[in-house]
Amino acid sequence: MLIAPGCFAVFIFANIDDFKNLLDPLQEVARTFKSKIMFIYVDINNENLAKPFLTMFGLEESTNTVVVAFDNGMSSKFLLESKPTRSNIEEFCSKLVQGSLLTYFKSQPIPDNTEAIVQVVVGKTFDEEILNSKKDVVLEVFTPWCFNCEDTSKQVEKLAKHYKSSCNLIFAKIDASANEHPKLQVNDFPTLLLYKANDKTNPIKLSTKSSLKELAASINKHVKVKDQVAKDEL
Repeated sequence: MLIAPGCFAVFIFANIDDFKNLLDPLQEVARTFKSKIMFIYVDINNENLAKPFLTMFGLEESTNTVVVAFDNGMSSKFLLESKPTRSNIEEFCSKLVQGSLLTYFKSQPIPDNTEAIVQVVVGKTFDEEILNSKKDVVLEVFTPWCFNCEDTSKQVEKLAKHYKSSCNLIFAKIDASANEHPKLQVNDFPTLLLYKANDKTNPIKLSTKSSLKELAASINKHVKVKDQVAKDEL
């Protein structure tokens, strides 16, 4: 879809009855931002039109009204996270054209990792669990539809058990189909990344085709494992 140069596009996904209730206030907002924002209505029940866009926000199962926006190149996306009232939509649009609206990155709900051998990371916890962690982190980036991801997941779990006594090394995984982060740009799945405690900006890519012993050797090459008293054999 082409967006006019210098314009933003705001999409309203709603069923026809809800949209009728929004139409008058939306027309007022549209007049306010004429020539700056294109307003587009999409029937949320039309899967062929609505679902591809809603999937980009992790909202493909939504049945309630959703308001989103894209910049001119459709490279940045934005989500109205408050109730879609006239005042909230107007404020959303105002921040959009001012450039003060935060780009939206989709995320699953924050999980409970209390008993997890491999920590589950989501978009909302990527900073805390990976970038801001004072530990070395081996991160598995996977998708549910990836053919080889299951084998890699089994390897990561075995490695996590092998290094379970280490106090400075943790293992984690993130579903890239349901979670996004500006510092995680991966297009090849599965991917194994080693984030060293002293350099989180340049993760080391580990080979997913290596054997368990080869992966352990790679980890030991880059990480000084501490307090590893007992471990499972590989």
